[in-house]
Amino acid sequence: MSTIGERLLTKFPGRNDQIEQLLSLLGEPEDPAPPCVFVYGPSATGKTAVIRDLFNEYDTSGDHYAYINSVECFTPRLLFERTLNAWSGHVPSADNRFSNYARCDNLVDFVNSVRDLLVTSGKQHEAHYMVIDQAERLRDRGPMLLTSLLRLSELTGGANISVILISNVVWDKFRPRHGGAADPLSIFFPYYTKQQILLVLAKDCPLDEPQSFFLTFVDAVYEVFHRNCVDLNELRHLVAMLYPKFVQPVFEQQATRNEFARLFKLCQPYFAAASERLYLREISTSEWQKYSAVASAKNNPEDVATSIYHMAENSDGMDLPHYTKFLLISAYLASYNPSRLDVQYFARGKDPTQKRKRKGGGASAAAAEDALGGRDRQQLLGPRSFAIERMLAIFYSVIAEPVDSAVDVQTQIASLITLRLLTKTSAGDRLDGIKCKCNVSLEAIRGISRSVRFEIDRFLYNFT
Repeated sequence: MSTIGERLLTKFPGRNDQIEQLLSLLGEPEDPAPPCVFVYGPSATGKTAVIRDLFNEYDTSGDHYAYINSVECFTPRLLFERTLNAWSGHVPSADNRFSNYARCDNLVDFVNSVRDLLVTSGKQHEAHYMVIDQAERLRDRGPMLLTSLLRLSELTGGANISVILISNVVWDKFRPRHGGAADPLSIFFPYYTKQQILLVLAKDCPLDEPQSFFLTFVDAVYEVFHRNCVDLNELRHLVAMLYPKFVQPVFEQQATRNEFARLFKLCQPYFAAASERLYLREISTSEWQKYSAVASAKNNPEDVATSIYHMAENSDGMDLPHYTKFLLISAYLASYNPSRLDVQYFARGKDPTQKRKRKGGGASAAAAEDALGGRDRQQLLGPRSFAIERMLAIFYSVIAEPVDSAVDVQTQIASLITLRLLTKTSAGDRLDGIKCKCNVSLEAIRGISRSVRFEIDRFLYNFT
């Protein structure tokens, strides 16, 4: 194996097969490059890191390799112009008035610019690589963009160009329906195994700590969290947060490094707090360190959780946008309030049928039923599923000012689902009639309500 491969294998343990495949495809600078390579696998498996380090070692000059992030380059024009800037070595600056190498409004302009840059200058035989990260977003950029990129070498008159796509989804969801291009070569990055995770996290061992002791702790963290968390970045974050608290009793002379069972027992409250708070990112790394430092192994173990939860209970709410907080409040009200009382709580005008409903005795019967044992208290039963349409109706009722037209409410709802503050209960492939339920505690929602000066207790039915 080459020197580049040896350095990469040392830096990225557990990725031997993938690095060897990539090096065999690259070959020498003037060897014919494959038209397209598709690199896929779950998140946090080293796809982007391996490829970027590989090309930094392979192309030291930097003018044969262009790295494009589809989130940053959200239009085809940005993608084309960023690629030409990288291949030509052009850097926008104040001297050139931050202009690009060439203006490319469409694919035809890009193909012509590539021909002028490579073919006419005699560089068409030198391999040039276009690496596109989060390539699944290309599917939303027009039906012909992906097909054209797969055939870019052919469109540019036989230039030695290779397009490398990095994605979290499989090629079956990429393949253009109309055809027009051959399938690319695929390289799969699987999840790390336990032994590979230990090899990766061993590089995070503090210099003044025994590596064997650190790896024993990492093994314990993996056994506790791996069923619910296989993301390497999350596991690395948990290790970085919990290890200082794990060794704290050693420096306080409460235990020795050989008493691993005692150390683990003393650290158990931190493990519980980490699983509840850190995975959802309700507090940042610095806040975790600040509030966990209040409690020590010498104190009552219950004080550990109290000191960490103190911030969430007494803060001004989660760090969410203004309208997102009101959406979360509306979701909580929809989960815990009966739908039959929405008119009573949230109608801005008087309901003309309200008096007729009272004559039937339904409200008094419901009140009597609640008074005889709280059988319908949703606070005790947990959150109930609700339709998104009902949550939006409550949202537009409780918010004081008109919602700005530039606010994308649907995107904010999707963000709440991603953060697991809302749990989707309807089928994943269902596009209409989506149902969710709120995944936030009463204390947390009260803190959020205080931050936007909303009295949520006035709108909660039968809460104590």
